[in-house]
Amino acid sequence: MKKLRKFLLYFLVFCIISVLIFSLSGCYSIQSIDDLAYVVALGIDLEQDNNLELTVQLTFPNSSDSTSTSGEAAPTIINSVECSSINSGINLLNSYISKEINLSHCKVIIFSEAIANKGIGLEIYTLSNQVEIRPDCNIIISKSSAKEYITNSKPELENLVAKYYELTPYSNEYTGHIVNATISSFFNSLSSNYSDPVAILGNGNKLNFTSSDESIDPEEEFNIVAGQNPLISYERKSENLGVAVFKQDKLVGELTALESLLHLILTNQFESSIISIDNPYKENSSIDIALYYHKDTKIDAQLVNGAPYVKSKIFLNARILSVDKSSESLTPERIDELENLINSYLENAILNYQYKTAKVFEADIDEIGKYLIKHFKNDIEWSNYNWSANYKNTFFDTTVSTNIKSSFLLSS
Repeated sequence: MKKLRKFLLYFLVFCIISVLIFSLSGCYSIQSIDDLAYVVALGIDLEQDNNLELTVQLTFPNSSDSTSTSGEAAPTIINSVECSSINSGINLLNSYISKEINLSHCKVIIFSEAIANKGIGLEIYTLSNQVEIRPDCNIIISKSSAKEYITNSKPELENLVAKYYELTPYSNEYTGHIVNATISSFFNSLSSNYSDPVAILGNGNKLNFTSSDESIDPEEEFNIVAGQNPLISYERKSENLGVAVFKQDKLVGELTALESLLHLILTNQFESSIISIDNPYKENSSIDIALYYHKDTKIDAQLVNGAPYVKSKIFLNARILSVDKSSESLTPERIDELENLINSYLENAILNYQYKTAKVFEADIDEIGKYLIKHFKNDIEWSNYNWSANYKNTFFDTTVSTNIKSSFLLSS
């Protein structure tokens, strides 16, 4: 009996020691956040001999604590290296800084227009294969160099530059002038056989414009892109406005702020925005209209005599913002007239936009192909049809139904 008790005691001591040894042995492989250099923005430029210039903007892990009560922006560090690939560039940077680079907090990846024109397929696949890169990381195409975009991105209402990069794309929810283009959506469109990718259009070099004495045409006010906006004055030099259009992995064109809004409507990403149209009841004046999501756009695609034929039905709510004394005359009949005017304006704008994507860009960024693919028996038949080459032959028909909420109007 004593031997059994002694054996059990030794066995218990052995088990305790074993547990302690195995529980403590893993501590040596755990990396503290203080040992990592967190990238919040990654810039990729094209250099001579097809080399890359990789730019990283680093932030401190405890910067949020140090600036929580201060009005000053948290400090960041910007480093660049010329390299042959993204992975080799990160490896080189790891050799020169005191901490290991970590991409798990990267909010935006900026490509220069030069490398986007050449094609960014290899870089997108490389980044998508990085387990640290989050799928909601946004893609920006800068008309200036990516390094210049990062250097000139100065948060005005945020202390943390990471928060600034994170919130900026969501302005599409109330302006409609950019898209929330993530690396996951870009990768999915790039690897599919029925659509083409888009990205946010940016610019990192504020241009100097001379003021004009000419009156602003309300219907042309939003036909602008990043780097071409003479109407706004701001301190920081970087901006995001419009959409970069890709055919497969190559940049082929740009969408203006207004066309970005139309793209969101057709792809059911639209929430709200404001447009201006000529006032038919008062000369040299305009009417501001707030547009709101009502229900999803319905798209039907068929083959008619071998050519794609696409019908789109769009449903929107609207609110008249230009309310003044003359609004007293907005009778139900006048409201019907305004609804028809808005419908006609949007129908023309959308048709022009759709034919621009088909005839000029030849890029199906509105995913029309997924509505047409159901008419093919299998994927082989669809691949043989070669949608990428046939999208330019598409004919479009669009109807818009707008419902003005007259309850928002002032009444005497």
